[in-house]
Amino acid sequence: MAQNLFSICHLALMETALPVGIAIVNRAKKGHADKVLDGLMSADTSIGILKEEGIEEAQLVRMQLDQIIPGLGNPVIEVEVSVTPKATNAGVTVSDLELSSILNRIESRMNKLKIYLDD
Repeated sequence: MAQNLFSICHLALMETALPVGIAIVNRAKKGHADKVLDGLMSADTSIGILKEEGIEEAQLVRMQLDQIIPGLGNPVIEVEVSVTPKATNAGVTVSDLELSSILNRIESRMNKLKIYLDD
């Protein structure tokens, strides 16, 4: 359970906190503290907008983290995989009969060719 909680937190940090943090830092570089506070306090600015602003740079940071330790920047997400067995026909199908006749015809022609080459 603790490992799963850690994975969930890691994923949230990489997908939400990192892009939002990068957007806040970029706003701070452009307009100092006033622009950051205006952006965070205004009603029209949401976390989603900040996330969109920082998503491209966050992807670059995650790629660099993956070069250091694979899975650090782009965490592995667990998935469940199941395989459903195909239904098999125990009897002979039409395609099997067609294959059998083709193989018999090839064998017959090979025998004729062998006889011709022996002569």
